[in-house]
Amino acid sequence: MDGKLKQSLVNYRYKRKMEDYALERGYIPFHPQLFEEYDSFSSRNPRLAREDLVVVLTRLQQILLLRPDLTSALMNEIYPIALKEEKCKVFYQSTIYRNNGVELEEINQFGIENLGQITEASEIEVVIMAIDLLSNVPFILEIGHTGFIEGLFKECNLTESQKNKLKKLIYLKNIDELERFIQSINLPFQARNVFEQLFSLQGKGEKLHSLLRSLVLNNEMENAVEKVIKFQEISPNILLDLSIVNEFDYYNGIVFKGYYDQLNKEVLSGGRYLLVSEDSENSIDAIGFSIDTNAWITCQMRDVK
Repeated sequence: MDGKLKQSLVNYRYKRKMEDYALERGYIPFHPQLFEEYDSFSSRNPRLAREDLVVVLTRLQQILLLRPDLTSALMNEIYPIALKEEKCKVFYQSTIYRNNGVELEEINQFGIENLGQITEASEIEVVIMAIDLLSNVPFILEIGHTGFIEGLFKECNLTESQKNKLKKLIYLKNIDELERFIQSINLPFQARNVFEQLFSLQGKGEKLHSLLRSLVLNNEMENAVEKVIKFQEISPNILLDLSIVNEFDYYNGIVFKGYYDQLNKEVLSGGRYLLVSEDSENSIDAIGFSIDTNAWITCQMRDVK
């Protein structure tokens, strides 16, 4: 068999394993729409630069995006269903598109989304699914909580522009630039101290737990710390990271990222978020994650060899 066709067959079988795993747990396959309105997407994700997106102009002068994120696309289509049925569990095997500055980049993703009536048991279920899919290859799953940084922001008198700047620097793990920026703005002493230690709030063990509790400044930060400490008990492969900031701004609870030893980037990313109607009158809790399918398959195959 031709090498390209053989690899295509291998990829298909691995993807089927992911899909079968989700089907066995009651998740329904769903394929999101290809395009999304630019204004709607950018208003929800102000930190993602326009030049990183694939912008399409229709004959009616409507500005659309070639699907930049699958969870965001699902929000628009699944929300009415979840609102009506109160509970909805879906999975997808699809592609997102980015502009890397040189060419159009296609990123294959598999993901699951659990919408409506999210409890701690729902969160644990999704985290265990992430662990199951990452297993067979040495991995770590880092877990954080948006409440820690959002609670920290509440102790500071920050503009929206400053908040977005801080989130971007934290997301990029730009330690030097973050230090310069927090020195340039007026922050309370205790808040500044937390920012300066933010990238050291990673790992596990009682020493880290004590440090985290000592840095708590309000109830929101305390709840976030206690939540992630509890989640670490699920698996020895779980590490805490209170500096996690996702690329998108819709997360509002636990967040997590999965890594393989042989990759220098995350292979899995997800967390809890809130689906809100366009008129903001109704909302639904949700939690899910996405996996970089090609990276996942490459690591799975390397381990088999």
